[in-house]
Amino acid sequence: MEDWTVNDAMTILSEIDRRLNIIEALSRFSSDPNIDELKTLHPMVTQARWLFGPEFDSPHYTSNRSLVNAATIVFGKKTSKNDFINPKKRPDIVVLANSTMSLVGTEDFDEEGKLVSFKHILIIELKKGGFEIGRDEMTQAQDYVEDLLHCGHIDGNPRIHAFVVGHKINSKITRIRKIGDPELGRIEACTFDQLVRTAEIRLFYLRKQLKERYDELKDDNILQKVLF
Repeated sequence: MEDWTVNDAMTILSEIDRRLNIIEALSRFSSDPNIDELKTLHPMVTQARWLFGPEFDSPHYTSNRSLVNAATIVFGKKTSKNDFINPKKRPDIVVLANSTMSLVGTEDFDEEGKLVSFKHILIIELKKGGFEIGRDEMTQAQDYVEDLLHCGHIDGNPRIHAFVVGHKINSKITRIRKIGDPELGRIEACTFDQLVRTAEIRLFYLRKQLKERYDELKDDNILQKVLF
């Protein structure tokens, strides 16, 4: 304790506990076909972008009005107005037929340093619990990325990375698709189990070392910790 204050220790432990709770919750609920992905799965995942790579572990990934407007125009061709969640509550969420999708991005000044434009856009599409990702799902996600890249409603020339997340991935599909040369878009399929395993490695297998602590948490308690 010579180098750490109590507040320092509590800040770090709270963040570690928050991330471990998310891993535990995903492990418990992601395979349930009856789980409400909009109210349960999606909030878990979208508040933990670090699951998809350290480059996304940044507070700069946000949803703003211009990105929402672009999404409304692009996805509005394939969805109804009711598919868009109240922008005052969750401006990043779009509800599709068998999944939910969030869109967030980072902005920076352009090459001349004068105007702000999008640099990166992250799309996370979560399939319903127990869903298998196939060729159609990957093609649909690719269409979304290409539509956004060429819609003319997004400032700048952002790189778009889309993740399609489900319970299983069909063995006959290619898990990663790339768009453009140089690459402007990428579509990647992954499973909830893969997210859990990746997160455990990044957190040095602390969940296994603290197994009793998290095993004792009831489902309602773990959801309360993660969602509220």
